[in-house]
Amino acid sequence: MADRYGLVHYDAISGVGPSRPDPIHDVYREAFAQERAALADRVEQVRAALKDGDLGLLRELGPLVLEQRRRGDDRTGGNLERRTADLDQAFSDAYDEAFPLPPGADLRTVLDAPWPTVSRDAALRALLGCSIWVTPQLDDVADAFIAAGDTDAMRVLVLTPLGRVTRPAVTRLLDALHAHDALDAPLIEHAFTVDRWLGNTIVGRDPSGGPPPPPASCAEAVRPYVDAMLWRMTAAGVPDHELPQVIVPRGLRFVLRALDWTGEDRTGQRLGAADLSDAERAELAAHLAGQPLEVQLRTFALRRPAGDAEALLPVLGLAPAVALLRLIDDIEAAGLGRHDRAQILAAAATAGPEVTAKLLKLTPSELVSAALGRNRATVQKRVKNNALAGIAAYGMLPLAEGETVLDRYTALREVAKRGPKLGPNRRHSHAAAVEVALEHLAQVAGLPYASRLETACEIQLAEATPPPWTCGDYTVAVVMDGPDPVIAVSSSAKPLKAVPAAVRADARYTASREYQDLLRDQARRLRTGLIERLVATGAPVTPDELAGLRRLPAGASMLPALLWRDRHGAVGLLDDVDPTGPVNAVHPYDLYDTGQLAHWQAEVVRRRLRQPVKQAFRELYVLTPAEREAVDASQRFAGHTVTGRVAGQLLSGRGWRTHDDYADHQATRPAGTLTAALSCDFHGYFGMGDVEIGALRFLSGRDTVPLADVPPIVFSEVMRDLDLVVSVAGTGPARFDSPARAQSRAEVLAALIDDLGLRRVAVEGTTAVVRGSRAVYRVHLTSGSIHVEPGGYLCVVPAGFGGKPHRRLFLPFADDDPMTSVVLSKVLLLAEDEKITDPSILAQLAVLAAR
Repeated sequence: MADRYGLVHYDAISGVGPSRPDPIHDVYREAFAQERAALADRVEQVRAALKDGDLGLLRELGPLVLEQRRRGDDRTGGNLERRTADLDQAFSDAYDEAFPLPPGADLRTVLDAPWPTVSRDAALRALLGCSIWVTPQLDDVADAFIAAGDTDAMRVLVLTPLGRVTRPAVTRLLDALHAHDALDAPLIEHAFTVDRWLGNTIVGRDPSGGPPPPPASCAEAVRPYVDAMLWRMTAAGVPDHELPQVIVPRGLRFVLRALDWTGEDRTGQRLGAADLSDAERAELAAHLAGQPLEVQLRTFALRRPAGDAEALLPVLGLAPAVALLRLIDDIEAAGLGRHDRAQILAAAATAGPEVTAKLLKLTPSELVSAALGRNRATVQKRVKNNALAGIAAYGMLPLAEGETVLDRYTALREVAKRGPKLGPNRRHSHAAAVEVALEHLAQVAGLPYASRLETACEIQLAEATPPPWTCGDYTVAVVMDGPDPVIAVSSSAKPLKAVPAAVRADARYTASREYQDLLRDQARRLRTGLIERLVATGAPVTPDELAGLRRLPAGASMLPALLWRDRHGAVGLLDDVDPTGPVNAVHPYDLYDTGQLAHWQAEVVRRRLRQPVKQAFRELYVLTPAEREAVDASQRFAGHTVTGRVAGQLLSGRGWRTHDDYADHQATRPAGTLTAALSCDFHGYFGMGDVEIGALRFLSGRDTVPLADVPPIVFSEVMRDLDLVVSVAGTGPARFDSPARAQSRAEVLAALIDDLGLRRVAVEGTTAVVRGSRAVYRVHLTSGSIHVEPGGYLCVVPAGFGGKPHRRLFLPFADDDPMTSVVLSKVLLLAEDEKITDPSILAQLAVLAAR
């Protein structure tokens, strides 16, 4: 049933009718009526042209009506097309009669029509073998026309209302037509009318913010046509969203029009930022010399995005501020990053206090004002609110009266602690802002970069060491035990396992505890920050940096437990290599590649070295044959489903950013000079539900790098991240068995077997075979499950069995890895199964032995 507006109610299908009013119909009723009436008028116009045989007018009307219908669909909330089917059929019938399709027509002939008639759409689908459920894709057709050099066919494809040609393919067509000197105004204006954002591929711009592609070869040839189109449309007051976008207009006439503009602000800003030649800039400055201040200031604001507002500074009486304005523009363009405080101060000095104040009023810059100490209270307030730019500016503030560099450093460390509470992605930007603030504070302190500042401040914090003190017969001191600070208490030179009550009651014990907490925080920052980064990347450490780190109690305790390579290529502990040149913490891949890994693993265990992070026994990932064959993407973890919230937290903690848009990759992180890019499938947002892991690629800019060309250490570290995510955040009844983690436990166990002389234990792949006195056991090194030969399962019920480290277990790393401790403790306990006294275990063994 149709109402008086021609709008049909589909009661039986949608339930919309008199008893259930259509809310969309109510909201857009008048708009529907107006648009339908306008299209009905067009039908009559088309029929009149058909009657007169005016094919030229019909070709002109086709694109106009299509554009009118697109605008009307926007105006009616996307519901116009499905409610004007009768009018569309009228257009289709008229254009079929005016432009009949000959039998056996080829692609070019089918496409050469000003209206997408039903018959031509069917013919196109038949030629392409395209289903009725999808829009015919014409990119391959475009490439075929380009290869053939058929300019007429290329023009037809740009102008056709049938099918879909993607933006890059349209750009390729325009490039090819430009090469044949076949561009003209109707062609360009049609292309930019159909796709307002075609300029993205023409000028080389990535809307997602990625590295820009190169501009199209036709870019300069297209600009005059787009300028003419924009000039005519802005004179007619066309809404901003219907104007061609991206391509910047060129010429002083656009700027002058912007000064008198009373329409949409966005349009005025686009016109005011037009490209100008040097002569035009001089002409603009001369024009403004006699204008009111209001006009001068408006012009200055309009030219800021164009990047040449400095040419207008003399007009405003701010000529000495050229260098300062350039710095402010650079700071705004760069966003969150390190800036040179000395340059800011020098530019402000050149401008002078009065001119600087006036310029900052015109072009506020939080960072410049902070460097000059003009906005201390505002910056401190923004730091409390975790504003990223405010945090970065906080480091640039001059020291207040009575404030020390250490005070500011300590305050920034407190700000950094708030980051993990701000969400998976925000924690990265928050941490980056703190790092920038530290770089700025280093300049305030007269140091070249933040690492020197951090080392100097950490040394100051640690130098307030409370001396050993005595309480009766007890001697108390805070010392480092590997990576952990402990309060050591001894009596008669004999260390005690527990702190006596008398010591705890002493007031000095509180100071020792506070110092222990300080060292613990310092050790955590050093271990999870610098040391983890050094092992994961192999970055060099200079002699000065090494000397500074060894002055820290945590550094002096932890660095000697790592393996290093010196400038001569020698590998060893810190005391065994040459520290007079740069040294690098060794990644296990380097040891594996040179056949030294097993040797150093055994040596670490033999010397009972507790490395601050996993190094010798770090999980190692090398390319599989399937990955070498796949070339550009790893599917190692593809298909695994993980809990999005947990996976997001784990990835975030390892430098990944998750993306909830429809980009090709939903998680990325820097990986050396490359970017690791992970595809995922999920509904809604990454952290809302389950996430299915997809393919992993490595990108250089926008290009995929073959896996074989990815540095092995970079590849291993990225795969280590994903292995952890799949192992910990995996869903489903079957837990993911990580071969790499099982291999790491096998290597630790093999070193322990050799060191402890465990003749009853052998490692077979990812299983430990224990030949006990009561049975032969097979312990799975990933899950810890115990199988008893010839067939049986040992269910370990008591919480204490394997729940605490075995007395003979030694883990050669400080990383938290309770599963390794549990699994290997079970192996060691079963190797001495004659000492088991737990009745439930003995009962199970008796039953299994009787089978």
